Amino acid sequence: MNIAVSEHIHLSEMRSADKAALIEHLQEKAIYERTLRIPYPYTEGDADAWLARVERAAREGGPFAAMAIRNEAGSLIGACGFDGLVEGKAHRVELGYWLARPYWGRGIMTAVVSRACAFAFAQFGLVKIAAHVFAGNVASARVLEKCGFEQEGYLRKHYVKDGQFVDVRLFALLK
Repeated sequence: MNIAVSEHIHLSEMRSADKAALIEHLQEKAIYERTLRIPYPYTEGDADAWLARVERAAREGGPFAAMAIRNEAGSLIGACGFDGLVEGKAHRVELGYWLARPYWGRGIMTAVVSRACAFAFAQFGLVKIAAHVFAGNVASARVLEKCGFEQEGYLRKHYVKDGQFVDVRLFALLK
């Protein structure tokens, strides 16, 4: 699968060949600090486990829920996906994403989120796409707002990360 986002960016499936790029990009502590499920330091074992999970979902005929963000050369520069996607059964999912730091501030993630959400609404018959953003992650909240998401709530002490409670902003986009 190949979904054009712009002239220079497209979405595709994750591949085992992405392992080195995953390990390289996810060594960035700033990505870890802004996400809930990406470990730090990111190890070869973490990459193997993630790629095995993606491969297992594809083998079991699951929907296309984890997408690689690729540059014009086809190199992995990030990922986005939909948690809770059960084709034909789920009316809502949760969006998650990350982008390699050298690509920050270029509007790439806004374009990716917009295109990925349009694809998910059309392909899977969803009614709602939600996203949790750490309270201090202003850039991620702005991406969502630019894509038409609205803040539905502020959840105090909603997650625990590194032994600390984390407040989050809950955003949603309705079809």
